[in-house]
Amino acid sequence: MKKIIQTSFLILLLAAGGRGMAQHFTNYTTADGLPSDNVNGVAVDASNHKWFGTQAGVAEFNDTVWTVYTTADGLIDDYINCIAVDQNNNIWVGTDVGASKFDGSGWTSYTTANGLIDNTINYIAGDRSGGVWFGTGFGLSWYDGDSWTSYTMADGLPNNLVSYIAVDELNNKWIGTWIGGLAKFDGISFTTFTTADSLLDNNIITLAIDPDNNKWIGTYYGVSVLDNNDLWVANYTADDGLLNNFVKDLTVDSKGVIWIGMHDDYTQEGGVTKYNKGSWASYTVSDGLVDDLIRRLCTDTSDNVWVATGNGVSKITDQNAAIDDPAGASLIIYPNPADSYLTIDPAGLSGILYIYDLTGNLLGTYPLTGEAIQPDVCALKPGIYLLQFILEQTIVTKKLIIR
Repeated sequence: MKKIIQTSFLILLLAAGGRGMAQHFTNYTTADGLPSDNVNGVAVDASNHKWFGTQAGVAEFNDTVWTVYTTADGLIDDYINCIAVDQNNNIWVGTDVGASKFDGSGWTSYTTANGLIDNTINYIAGDRSGGVWFGTGFGLSWYDGDSWTSYTMADGLPNNLVSYIAVDELNNKWIGTWIGGLAKFDGISFTTFTTADSLLDNNIITLAIDPDNNKWIGTYYGVSVLDNNDLWVANYTADDGLLNNFVKDLTVDSKGVIWIGMHDDYTQEGGVTKYNKGSWASYTVSDGLVDDLIRRLCTDTSDNVWVATGNGVSKITDQNAAIDDPAGASLIIYPNPADSYLTIDPAGLSGILYIYDLTGNLLGTYPLTGEAIQPDVCALKPGIYLLQFILEQTIVTKKLIIR
């Protein structure tokens, strides 16, 4: 049965020390509204709602309320392998027994009886024409909303074991396979890229396309990059700055920053690496992630990175990127320095205010509705504190002095 749960989330404000810029971590588990802490997929819809495919159903999160869907609501199965949003803002989930689509009001399911090449679905991606692609262990299926078309090695696919699908700005489909390497499908024919073309491995785990149409290809040996002309330009491994070589997923934010999720199943070492124009930084549980077992990554419209793990979900927000955000200029904080009282006027902006000491301890939480508030600072000892404003599309950090 569908459940709606009001969230109460844990905020972790930690610095990444010598390993990179400080990040703001928000972690979510079943205590907040997830139906399971084993999260296999994450997607963001046109309304910036976050969707999570778990091993016990689907969760929708609108940044305030969680809504859970299971087989009781029409899902074909509760164990979700993957989740995606198409061009028409439909939510698609893949399972071991077929696919389900949520159109905003109800779920519709599809199997081999409808046209899928196989019911065990590894990955789903929507294309720019509104069609939806399904990767399985027996090939590739495309659904245009009316009819189904399937592709196998007989049609040019380098291997039927499809692991990943991405769509570039020209609506080319990029298909990652096991053993066979990477394929580009232009709607007519397949072009294959393998280790012979300088890729690190022919087992493709994931792929992301940046704003310049470069293809970032994740394998268990690191990351390979193809440029806008589909020519190999670089390979990156742990020797260059990756946390380790066992790449699980990739995502790119609107600024072109590459986020790489990794997990070594043998050593159990995992985390997220951020690559920004030659600069590398990595984050693990010790920095605030909810778990090191990284499965999927996704960015939202505010460039928050959502990390699906084996023990819940983490949201990563680049704290430093927002400290000097223009939104901060409109905030009114007085008096500062303060002693017995403090007034904060958010100038019409809504959000949440968090007060921290310099060791990262959360001392108070205050909702912001656009009107001036007076947080209780009487119990604060003289010293320096941080005011963290989560304001609609940004985070702003201000310094507060208590006398």
